[in-house]
Amino acid sequence: MRRFRAENLAMAQTMATPEVLILGGGVNGVATLRDLALNGVTCALIDTGDFCMGASSASSRMAHGGLRYLEGREFRLVAESARERNLLIAHAPHLVKPLEITVPLKHLVSGFGRSVGRFLGLTRQSGPLSYVALEGALRVYEALGRRTHPLPSHRAVLRRAEFPKGLGKDTRAVVSYYDGQIVQPEGLVFEMLGEALAQGRSFALNHVRWCRDGDAIAVTDPAGDLTFTLRPRVIVNATGAAIDLVNAELGAPTSYLRGVKGAHLVLDHPSLHARMKGRAFYFDDRTGRMVITLPVGENVLVGTTEVETAHPDDHCVSEGEIDYLLKAINTLFDDISVEPSHIVALTTGIRPLRRGSGGSSVTNAARDHALEENRFAGLTPPVLSLVGGKWTTFRAFGEETTDRVLALLGRVRQVSTRERAYPGAAPITPADLASQGIETDLAAQLVQRYGALAHDVAPYCRDEGAKALIDAPAFCRGEVVYAIRARGAMHLEDILLRRLRLTFGKGLSMRTLAEIAEILRAETGRDAAIIRSESASAMEDPRIIGLLPRTVEGAA
Repeated sequence: MRRFRAENLAMAQTMATPEVLILGGGVNGVATLRDLALNGVTCALIDTGDFCMGASSASSRMAHGGLRYLEGREFRLVAESARERNLLIAHAPHLVKPLEITVPLKHLVSGFGRSVGRFLGLTRQSGPLSYVALEGALRVYEALGRRTHPLPSHRAVLRRAEFPKGLGKDTRAVVSYYDGQIVQPEGLVFEMLGEALAQGRSFALNHVRWCRDGDAIAVTDPAGDLTFTLRPRVIVNATGAAIDLVNAELGAPTSYLRGVKGAHLVLDHPSLHARMKGRAFYFDDRTGRMVITLPVGENVLVGTTEVETAHPDDHCVSEGEIDYLLKAINTLFDDISVEPSHIVALTTGIRPLRRGSGGSSVTNAARDHALEENRFAGLTPPVLSLVGGKWTTFRAFGEETTDRVLALLGRVRQVSTRERAYPGAAPITPADLASQGIETDLAAQLVQRYGALAHDVAPYCRDEGAKALIDAPAFCRGEVVYAIRARGAMHLEDILLRRLRLTFGKGLSMRTLAEIAEILRAETGRDAAIIRSESASAMEDPRIIGLLPRTVEGAA
């Protein structure tokens, strides 16, 4: 029995008039659901895809203030982002960690004038990053983030003997500062979703279809061949890159967005990983554009590209994007080479940037968010569109949206999420799971992945559920069952990319894929031919298998 699905469908059929309908289960939609539910508002959240899909699962996995946005004078955004970064590290320490970022610099002063010109609005072109410019920017950056839970101050090294090994001979200085790393952004979204639903006044459904039906929204569950109608008082459009298309479905076209696709490489490269020593590197790709590379577990993530696209479902990663990122990472260390064979997976998502800002350059486009309100002919509820934004500011964006919804409903805020710990943040050690019959090694893995929520996962990980997955020994079979029953996974992609991230590590083995497919078939009772079709699609998806052509043996 898929408990999550069954319980949410049951509530959906009894809640014809939720106060709020949220379209979109990405980080901003789920953050809004959490805030509203904690304040006693009845909500429905639906997504035509999966929760935490799209850009929400394809970020650089960082909680950062946006240092480079200072050059464009986006002080409000940087201050808000730095505050939210610090709050995340404080209130979700199991999933968000301080991250040292090392910046190799080839110039001490050169490029400073152009940076000043961009800051003053005299040019949109950035110059090469210099030590002088970065030193000044970091003083402002750290001042903006010093009010709550501050991170350590930056430091600079000008003596080559103290530089990290292997940096190019043209490196003149190295500066290190701190931001945050979201080690499991998908996990954070599912924690918020679980907390919202635990309030008992909301439901959330993924993989459904919907359409406007006069003054209501008709929802269809294809898996159960079930249709029901919702008549909300407020609609929140949190569909990310699809916001304008969804508004057209609701009543009238809008033109709020500028979709910018970004890709990352996921590398299995032990030498590069060891050289990084737990630090991220933020470096010039030798064309004046900055690239970030950071350790994620045993892997190294390199990103990102920025390609404008008009298609919200564009998941393609071009050969040009892959080639660009490989060339970029190969400029970082003189003695370490990265080859296509090191790529175990790719990530790609479309950032829904606000249209009309930042000129023609997608790199310089503004990353702040805006809450737009529309009234469409024949549709009684107002529609609030969550436009733009960045991963780090999801809580603040959800709070802003909730405040507006509460005003529309004539309600008063009762609960603030600002200083609220996330569910998995409670203290826990692997020894705490011993009473549930979980062996030490598995307990340590569960605590690392789920924090205090490991208590909820543990019952699935006993007996047969404790068996390690084939070729993925850090994960057990029970975690797959938990992903299906408790976190709403319905398809192979849901499990591989957003519940367990089995595409990281050494990459996805075809034997692992076949085992996951069999568990999914057994849990859902779906036709084996459909599961085989999903397996075949997974083998052609570069987000799952990287660049390596593989064949599956024994898939369901």
